[in-house]
Amino acid sequence: MRAIENPKIQRLTRIATSLLWWGMLVFFVRSVVRTRDANPDHLLALATLGYLAGWGPYLLFSRRSPAGKSIRLAACTTSVVLAFGLIELPAVLRVVDYRSVFHTPTPPWRRTGNRPDADLLYVREPNQRLWVQFQGSDLHRLAGASASKIYRCDTRLDGRGFRNAADLDSARVVIVGDSFVEGLQAADDELISSQLAKALSVPTANLGRTGYGPQQELEVLRRHGLPLGPRACVWTFYEGNDLQDVESYEASRDRVRKLRPESPTRDWFGRSFVRNGAAYLIRQGAHEPTIPARRQAGDFRDASGRTTEIYFSCGVHEGDADRVSSRAGSPALKQFQAILTEARALCRAQGVDLVVAFVPAKFRVYRDLCRFDPDSLCRGWPVDDLPSAVERAVRASGDDVGFLDLTPSLHARAAEGELVYLADDTHWSAEGHRVAALAVADFLKRRDAAKTALAGADRDHFAPVGGF
Repeated sequence: MRAIENPKIQRLTRIATSLLWWGMLVFFVRSVVRTRDANPDHLLALATLGYLAGWGPYLLFSRRSPAGKSIRLAACTTSVVLAFGLIELPAVLRVVDYRSVFHTPTPPWRRTGNRPDADLLYVREPNQRLWVQFQGSDLHRLAGASASKIYRCDTRLDGRGFRNAADLDSARVVIVGDSFVEGLQAADDELISSQLAKALSVPTANLGRTGYGPQQELEVLRRHGLPLGPRACVWTFYEGNDLQDVESYEASRDRVRKLRPESPTRDWFGRSFVRNGAAYLIRQGAHEPTIPARRQAGDFRDASGRTTEIYFSCGVHEGDADRVSSRAGSPALKQFQAILTEARALCRAQGVDLVVAFVPAKFRVYRDLCRFDPDSLCRGWPVDDLPSAVERAVRASGDDVGFLDLTPSLHARAAEGELVYLADDTHWSAEGHRVAALAVADFLKRRDAAKTALAGADRDHFAPVGGF
């Protein structure tokens, strides 16, 4: 009893108890952050409980009056709430979406500036200023990369939500595709659509959107492309993931169609600092396995003799490399052929010339132009002849559908020492957009000339583009 009444021992007991208490809180918070299956809601709930529990030793051992303790608890809590309120105000006003700030993985239909669509999965709000920034996609999970650039896109979308400098009532050529066509890594005047319009001297509409696959591109053609009254439609096929997009489309469409409107509170919470900050902490604590950057990099010597490290997140196929050998005969390619057959019927009914442009993966273009280390993973990545398989699918969809493989043009320019793909990203550089546009322009001109020459002999079968 005397020992308990000793002020010194009482003070030591309070200190020890408080340290033990706070140590337990830190341990549990750290455990949640490092748990792979934890989510931001878990961490936020634990942080809130931890904050309240952290007051336990003070409320229990402090010699202040109950009123004094309550006032201090209320004052501190109010200060914390006000501080976070100021941070959250931009999210409430929709000025800042913290999902973009913290790079939170988010379905595209949930991102600010986008909305869900039953067939396209998501669309961009028309006439909006689109501002995004991101790191090169080929650096994901790589440790020790020398090139680390932040890409920024600041542009204004047209009335349909696409990257066109002005609203178009009509267009001689429309280009449908995915992120290669939308080109968030390039300026407006560097895009393939802008370069093609310049090369052909005709209005050209960019109808590309990041994340779209063949089923969505067919709907874009039907909904936006054909109403512009084009004479030619260029449909880009990216070998890296378009077949995967074909396979995943129906499941994603079902998911979007089952969505229910979010309450304003839930909508704000998705954009909030606390939720996305907590998600960032969890991702940092999860310690995802990383790969030494040199194992997925090659040394490329440019025209000036300077060596540039080019990074590759994959070979010619995003995902399991073992699937490369089966792509040419896959059900997804047969489904793509069926989609093209429908697109061809739509185009033919309106006298539109349909051309499919094969977009190669960066590795297909640079694999023989780079020097790889002996232990490089790139040395073991398989390469198939998917361009020929896609060409056969295109021919089977209709013998009047054109096919252009962009690989030779891009490879030839790369062999001259030019970076036609970004060193740290999957997509084209400005030079890549230019090379692709010139190849498409030359193909359309030659195709138009040939069709014009044959039009008199078989007008039902051939529909000349005209004007190139």
